[in-house]
Amino acid sequence: MTALLSSLRMSLRGRFKLSPCKTLKTPIKVLPATELVEEERAPHYNLKHFYPARLYEVLDNRYQITAKLGWGTSSTVWLARDLQQWRWRPTRYVAVKIKANNYATTEDAEWDLRLIEHISHTNPRHVGCSFISTLLDSFMLPGPYGTHVCMVFDPLCEPLWMFKQRFHGNVLPLDVMKPVARMILEGLCYLHSQCHIIHTDLKSDNILMSLREPSVLDKVAQDEMNDPLPQKHLEDRTIYLSRNQFGLEVRGLGRPVITDFGLAVDGSRIHHHLIQPDEYRAPEVIIGAGWSYSVDIWNLGVLILDLVHGRGPFDMPQSDTSPFSPEQHLARIISILGPPPVDMLRQARDGSRYFNAEGMSIMIDNLGFTLTPGSMVSFQDATFPMILMSFLHLCWYHRLSMLTLPGDLDHV
Repeated sequence: MTALLSSLRMSLRGRFKLSPCKTLKTPIKVLPATELVEEERAPHYNLKHFYPARLYEVLDNRYQITAKLGWGTSSTVWLARDLQQWRWRPTRYVAVKIKANNYATTEDAEWDLRLIEHISHTNPRHVGCSFISTLLDSFMLPGPYGTHVCMVFDPLCEPLWMFKQRFHGNVLPLDVMKPVARMILEGLCYLHSQCHIIHTDLKSDNILMSLREPSVLDKVAQDEMNDPLPQKHLEDRTIYLSRNQFGLEVRGLGRPVITDFGLAVDGSRIHHHLIQPDEYRAPEVIIGAGWSYSVDIWNLGVLILDLVHGRGPFDMPQSDTSPFSPEQHLARIISILGPPPVDMLRQARDGSRYFNAEGMSIMIDNLGFTLTPGSMVSFQDATFPMILMSFLHLCWYHRLSMLTLPGDLDHV
């Protein structure tokens, strides 16, 4: 009887589940083989590290690829149909992130997966969990040069750097930025207080807007089938272009979602290794004073000012094309926020590189910075940026995290 029921169940599943869609023989523009596109432009790119995914390929006997959504230095992301959805229900789309197989050890690969599982399952009822990209499924994918970790998420729309292009001057208006900032803070609160995880890499690429109406994904899949984007054909793979512009109005977008935890670390101990995008780097990271949760808060404050002003508060002048200098970056921070706290200097492993015996900056006099919070930015509403500068000042002197953020900053 058990065998009969099992056989009947499998028969019904095959009859009523979705079938893989068939490809159309649509003309495709082929890109020159010598032109570097998409993940090929990543630093230290090695094609053997990336899985050669193909449109309409079925992954893990469940997810059929319908379009490419994006890529990073260590992964590609694909829109896929969930073939386990019942036929009479709307098509369910997911985003499948295929990780590169360039892990040093199997343990490193498993750590990434365990980390996102931990973040996804720690406390889903916490309000901040809504602003974190959480895992739906995962599987291992054999490739020609090794095995790839695959993670399945709800599809998201455009990153913040693309979102801000919708507005005048390529910056976010304050009435848009304020609620977005509040929601990102809620997400960090969940990461810090519930998961005890430090993101370490907050930037406009890694915060994406969600979709209010997922049905738009049907159009994305159909557009790729009926009018495919140009492709680059190589001997052992095809490099596809990403469909990351869904043609939505602003009202079609939802909440901001923090993504990409590939560089996240355990928050239960002090760390010393180099992290963060250059212009967003926290001072304790630069001078080797040891860092923890506060680096995310610093990072977010600088990112917000960048999004509403078009430049970060500590960016070099646009006319200066010289490579990033940690000495100059730190000097600009000091010129605006004042000297570092004594306890930070005492803990600094690289303090002598930046400060003299009296704790004064070696670089700042030579650079001649005279910046002040008032002259740094010009806004229609000066209150918000000044709150943010106070925010950074508190980070500078008290190393704020979402565990210690004062209540009077809740309105930021």
